Amino acid sequence: MSAFHFLRPEFLLLLFPAWLLVWWLLKQQSDKSKWKKVIDPKLLKHLLVEPEQNHAKVPAPWHLGLVLTLLIIALSGPSWKLKESPFTQDDTKIALVMKVTESMLITDIMPNRLSRASIKIEDLLKERADTKAALLAYSGTAHVVLPLTSDHSIVKTFAQALDPKIMPLEGDNIQDALLLAMNELESEGSTIIVLTDAVSPSNVKLALKEGFKGMDVIFWQIISPQLANEADFKSAASMLNGQTVKYSGDDEDLKAISSMIDKNFKNVAQGDNSKYEDGGYYLVPLIFLLLLLWARQGFIAELWRRS
Repeated sequence: MSAFHFLRPEFLLLLFPAWLLVWWLLKQQSDKSKWKKVIDPKLLKHLLVEPEQNHAKVPAPWHLGLVLTLLIIALSGPSWKLKESPFTQDDTKIALVMKVTESMLITDIMPNRLSRASIKIEDLLKERADTKAALLAYSGTAHVVLPLTSDHSIVKTFAQALDPKIMPLEGDNIQDALLLAMNELESEGSTIIVLTDAVSPSNVKLALKEGFKGMDVIFWQIISPQLANEADFKSAASMLNGQTVKYSGDDEDLKAISSMIDKNFKNVAQGDNSKYEDGGYYLVPLIFLLLLLWARQGFIAELWRRS
C-alpha cells in the first residue's frame, strides 16, 4: 500500500460540510439543548425523563455521516495500483552503455570482462522481452552503436562484436557516454545501465556539469568483486542518485537490475494519475447497501426529527 493515494484529493474537503450537517442534525434531535432555552438547567435535569432503550440504536444522522463519508472517499478516487494494459506489457526503455577498453579483456571473469558483459546483456534482454534497448560503447570517445529498438537479436549481435581495436581512442570518456544515453532515451523513467570494470567519479562529475540529469543510472560492475574499487563505484552512483550492482556468476545481479528498471519506471508513473486504477468503484456496492436502510419506515422522519 506504499503507492496508496487519492486521484482527486480536493473532494476530501467536502468532509467538513458533510460532518457539519451531521452535527447540526444531532443538535436538532437533542431535547435537552432545546429545553435549556426555556427552563432553568438546575430544574431541567429533574423534569426530563430519559426514554428506556431496549436495544442499541444508531441515530440516523450518524448513518448519514457514514454514507456521505464513503461517498466522498469514492469521489476522491482512492488508488493503490497501476492499470494493467492489455496492449503493452512493458513500456520501459534502457540504454546499455558498454566500456570497451583493453582492461575489459582481463580474464578475472571468464572468458573475459567484455565477453561476459555481452553475455549479461543477452541474459537481461531475454528476461525483458518487451523492453526497448539502445546500445552505446565508450573508451576515449563515446558512440551510439544502436538507437532504441525492440529487436533484441541485433542488439546482442552488435554487443558481441564490440572490441577495443575498433574504438578510435583509448580512455575513459564516461561523461560523453552518459550524455549520449540521456539524449537517446529522452524520457524520465528510463534507465541507463553502465557495464564497466571501473568508473571515474571525476568524469561523472564532468557529465553533471555538462547537463546530465533526469535519468536513473545503474553501474553494473563487470569485474570480480575482489578487484572492484567499491569506493569509486559508490561515489559515482551517489553523484547521480544512482545504484551499483556487483557481478555475480549466477543470475542474482540480473534479477537486481531488472527489479531496479521496474522500480525506476513505476516511480515516474506514480506522478501520472492516468496510469492508476480508480478504487472508488469498489465502495459503490457498500454505499448502495447502506442506502437500502433508508427505505426502512420512519428512517427519513428520524433523520430530520425535531423535538
